[in-house]
Amino acid sequence: MKKQTENLQAYDKVIAELFFAHWKRGMEEVIFSKDDLIDAIERLGLRIKNTADILYTYRSRRELPGRIRELGDWIIASRGPGEYAFVFAAEGTTIEVPASLKIYPVPWAVPEIVAANLTRDEQGLLTIARYNRLLDIFTGLACFHLQSHVRTQIKGHGQVEIDDLYVGVDKDGTGYVLPVEGKEEGESLGKDKAVALTKFARAKFPKLKCRP
Repeated sequence: MKKQTENLQAYDKVIAELFFAHWKRGMEEVIFSKDDLIDAIERLGLRIKNTADILYTYRSRRELPGRIRELGDWIIASRGPGEYAFVFAAEGTTIEVPASLKIYPVPWAVPEIVAANLTRDEQGLLTIARYNRLLDIFTGLACFHLQSHVRTQIKGHGQVEIDDLYVGVDKDGTGYVLPVEGKEEGESLGKDKAVALTKFARAKFPKLKCRP
C-alpha cells in the first residue's frame, strides 16, 4: 500500500509538470507526446519504468491533480501514435451511470465450471455478460460475439483498444456493431474512451450502425 501511495504521488507530480510545461491561459487543448512525458519524469529526477501506466491512471482510475482541476475539468485524449492532448471538458470527464436506473433480474446462465473459475476483473465481467446475454436483453437486439481484445490504429486518433466486440441485428434486419468496454471495480469510463469506441466502429464497420 505504501509503494502504491508513493507511485501515485510521483504520478501526480509528473502529470502536473507535463501539463503546466505546455499549458497557457485560454487554451482548451494541450498537445503533448510520449517523449514529453518522459522529459517531465527526467526533469523531476524520478525513475518510473511503466510510463504508460501514468496516462492510463488518469484516464481510468484517478482524477487529475488538484492544481490542474482548479483550471476546470480535463481529459487525456489520444491524438495519434504517441501523441496525446489534455482536452478541456465543459460537461465532466467521465460517463456516469445514473443511480436511478431500474434494476432488472436476469437468469444466471453461466456454466457452473466457468463460474467457479472466473477472475474478478474486467474479463470475468465480460464473460458473465456474454453467457447471460446482457447485450441482447438491454439493447433489444440479437447480438453475436465477434472478437475480443481488438487493438488497431484509427486515423487522426491513434491506437484504440476494444475489450469485446459484438455484432447484432434488429427485427427489421438492420445490422449493428457493438464495441464493449469493461471496467474493474473502482475504475471509471472516461468520455475520451467512449469517443474512441464510436470512432472505431464508424471507421471499421461503416455499413453497420454503432451502439457503443
